[in-house]
Amino acid sequence: MAATSRPKLLAGRKVLLLADFQFEDLELMYPKMRLEEEGAEVSVMGAHPAGIKYTGKYGYPVKSDLCVDNMSTTDAVASYDALLIPGGFAPDYMRRNQAMLDLTVAMAGAGRVVASICHGPWMLCSARRTDGSPLAKGIRATCFSACKDDLINAGATYVDEPAVVDGPFITARTPADLTPFLHAIIDEMAK
Repeated sequence: MAATSRPKLLAGRKVLLLADFQFEDLELMYPKMRLEEEGAEVSVMGAHPAGIKYTGKYGYPVKSDLCVDNMSTTDAVASYDALLIPGGFAPDYMRRNQAMLDLTVAMAGAGRVVASICHGPWMLCSARRTDGSPLAKGIRATCFSACKDDLINAGATYVDEPAVVDGPFITARTPADLTPFLHAIIDEMAK
């Protein structure tokens, strides 16, 4: 039986998916495949030269398409509709990279979807607006329980819900929340 075609909710949309070593495999691969399934073009971006193979906590590989150092924040905002930050240990590397922090601030400032799951919201704690305040300040957000205090200390209102949408920010707790997380991302990007 032939597969039926159905409308692609994100046709023509583009997503930057941040990656680094020790990402949570499901939190990177499932969103990548699900967004591509909806017609989005997903580009994997890391801090190392394009083409590097990052491996997840459980050994699943993903090859980067782009290096954050080779794209200006202006070009990223002009070219992409969303930024996705998976969890695992990778966000601890990402938040030490100023270009990744600047990219996160620029995407949020432009009203692009900034979606993060598990330890990914650490980026919202470390990325700072021009006034020095963390992106997390003043938003409702969720994350993996071990990051809860970091979100609160960065000025967010922590809520223990599967997925939380607040302005351009979409956050989720764990791989168990991937379905509502992706529903929220797709719904926001399809507007």
